[in-house]
Amino acid sequence: MSVEHGVKVDRRTFCLSSMAASMLAVAVGEKSMASTGAGDASALALDFAKAKRDDPRLIAFDNAVALDVVQPRIEGNIPSGLEGSFFRNGPALFERLGVRYRHWFDGDGLLQRWTIGGAGVQYHSRFVGTRKHRLEEEAGKFLLPTSGGGMPLLASATGADSVNPSNTSVIAVNGEMWALWEGGSPFRVTPNELESRGYVDLGDAAKGAPFSAHPRVGADGRMWNIGSLGSRVILYRLDRFGKLEHLKVQPLGQEGYYHDFLLTQRSIVLVQCSTASDGKSSIENGTFGSIRGVSGKPMRVHVFDRETFELVRQAELPGGFAFHFGNGWEEADGTICFDICHDANGDAMLEFFKPMRGAFPNWQAGSYRVTLPKTGAARFERLHARVEFPKVNPKFDTIRNRYVYASCINDPARTDWFDSVVKLDLESGKSQTFHYGADWMVEEHVFVPKAGALKEDDGWLVGTALNWKTQQSALTIFDASRPERKFLARAWLDSPVPLGLHGTFVGVTT
Repeated sequence: MSVEHGVKVDRRTFCLSSMAASMLAVAVGEKSMASTGAGDASALALDFAKAKRDDPRLIAFDNAVALDVVQPRIEGNIPSGLEGSFFRNGPALFERLGVRYRHWFDGDGLLQRWTIGGAGVQYHSRFVGTRKHRLEEEAGKFLLPTSGGGMPLLASATGADSVNPSNTSVIAVNGEMWALWEGGSPFRVTPNELESRGYVDLGDAAKGAPFSAHPRVGADGRMWNIGSLGSRVILYRLDRFGKLEHLKVQPLGQEGYYHDFLLTQRSIVLVQCSTASDGKSSIENGTFGSIRGVSGKPMRVHVFDRETFELVRQAELPGGFAFHFGNGWEEADGTICFDICHDANGDAMLEFFKPMRGAFPNWQAGSYRVTLPKTGAARFERLHARVEFPKVNPKFDTIRNRYVYASCINDPARTDWFDSVVKLDLESGKSQTFHYGADWMVEEHVFVPKAGALKEDDGWLVGTALNWKTQQSALTIFDASRPERKFLARAWLDSPVPLGLHGTFVGVTT
């Protein structure tokens, strides 16, 4: 393993620069916040309870309960050849003892496993057993500050992993599942029982460092990832067994939030949002509340060589905010192409304070295709309105792809959540949409290739959604070549599960 020093790299730099640890420093230093935050958090719990009585859709942001369901009710027929487990992660514990978090992204992570095979479907869920979760379960109350602010420090904390909720995504690594956040270490979980096994140790140089929830895996099984340090980025490369091969901290020249990134066959592509951190706001609303859009500031693209981690070039895109990307590839002449979910609202992070008080975020991100020539200005072409959670056939990661799948809002009058899944054709500009309906809140869907498939869209689209009217969650399976047709199968739980974030499918032979 090699560690290079674009700037000084040590454990203190990582710990004090991460999103969670900066919030921890505020909580320790601002006694007034600790005293007023608890009252505000209690008021949020009352406001949410009142709003939920009038609006059953808000079950989407209520506390979850871990479940084991051996045989969910099946509608339709599970397709032959689809065998494995669909894992999901997301914030799912928001209140304790009448105190509620301020920001949706603060909730403790709930890891779910939908097992699909000859015996039908089974469902299991467990909260990720981080140190934070374990201590607060034993105490029956919140003890540690969060990135959304407002929580006093009532237990010992020494760095980012002290407040790590492990609540954003999950990835299979060398026979284990890693529950991922973005401000600290991955957390190891067994794939079958979902038992917690502790934080992943990537070595002293990376201990407690930001490790994003969106690692990218190359064709050879190696993993690349980033860690957000504001005006700097940590670049990681791990071997196919999850061992650190290469780490480097690179300066970016300016501050800006970044959550996801892209990998091509030659490059790492990092896009910084048009944001800066407002120090005054961070005291009141935590680190999440300090991420504010800067009017007139373009988004910045930074391209690094994926083997050496050297900065190759930079470019600009229209100002705004982006959480996620589908896929990127690189032409022989150095032109880089990728798709992006772009929101012109640079204050997009603030939208996710709303669910904690009984309102809904305003999803306005559209899907765009970016063409970045080796020299000259980037092209920015709109593909579809109001989409998020883009996914592609994983066999086409880092190479030219034609199709992107995403959650979208089909009803123009709807503002609360996604109601559909869409297949976008990057070549023709056409789309195919399955509209779940007005009673549904649709989550991320992932592509599962068929064994031996040659066509890019030969596979299944698998994802979850919440029916707020019946108060039930369900797993739905589509033919990925024609998702606009009726689904192939649906597995129903008898109860709701809060809306989550990201997932992955692990086949039985993987």
